[in-house]
Amino acid sequence: MPRKDHLPRQTRQEHITLQPNRSIEFRVTDDFGSFSPPHWHDALEIIYILEGSSIVTLSDRTKTVLPGQFLLINSGRIHTARCPSTGNRSILMQIPDAFLANYLPDPSQLWFSIDYDSTNPEVQKNISQFRRLLLSMMQLHEEMPDGYLLTFQRELFTFLDLLYTKFSEKSPLAHHPMSSRTQTRLDTILTYTQENYQRPITLKEAADVVSLQPEYFCRFFRQNMETTYLEYLNSYRLSRIYRDLIATDLPVGTLAEKHGFTNDKLFHRLFRERFHTTPLQLRKAAREKDPDSFRCFNIFENGSLTR
Repeated sequence: MPRKDHLPRQTRQEHITLQPNRSIEFRVTDDFGSFSPPHWHDALEIIYILEGSSIVTLSDRTKTVLPGQFLLINSGRIHTARCPSTGNRSILMQIPDAFLANYLPDPSQLWFSIDYDSTNPEVQKNISQFRRLLLSMMQLHEEMPDGYLLTFQRELFTFLDLLYTKFSEKSPLAHHPMSSRTQTRLDTILTYTQENYQRPITLKEAADVVSLQPEYFCRFFRQNMETTYLEYLNSYRLSRIYRDLIATDLPVGTLAEKHGFTNDKLFHRLFRERFHTTPLQLRKAAREKDPDSFRCFNIFENGSLTR
């Protein structure tokens, strides 16, 4: 079953998975343009932009993350993410709730955030240290000196200590995990949608998948995903079209039909509303970016090298 945080994107990436009880994922990602529809992670997500930019929407607030900036996305927060067609290079780190629970008292009550605008020298010093540790871990990936995994873990736990002591606080905004019943329902309908999005899906059909009445299903989906089911369905379709505009030479009309849009006028309106450009303009911008300007890194899983 596809994970609820599966992100359809054109990327080349690496990741190390360290596994003291649960995995922490650390990736350096070269993304040549992607859009991720509403999703969440059962993990704290940290995004650090090295080149280019990333546009992330949390609830109704949209932030453009620029080179040298971080974004902390707390566990359970519904968000969308878009890498412009000009591409980006970023460090992405996910720290699962289960991992934090091994080391922190009641992490479900913690809210993580960074105040870039603070004039407090101590805050700016901590931000600089945060950045240094992330870049140090990335450098260990690239150079792989003898014993680098041990050094990586040392840097990692220094990073986690800084994150906890300087960038977290107890807050009513903190994530309270959804019930297993709710999560199972969402996993089921999101998986069904991703497997059937290329054809029309009615609200009644979607509701039947999780054995709910259509009216209740609409309320359930919006309450938990912060968007309507139809908006999610069309966002997922747009994410696949966005990818294929960059990765293929197929005509725009062919892509729209392939990915579930039967109304050309509706497709073009939704595309412009979402991306503030036209499909052909997006494709042109992507082609003007040289993919060879990004480097491809090795991939590590559970301490073993793969390619």
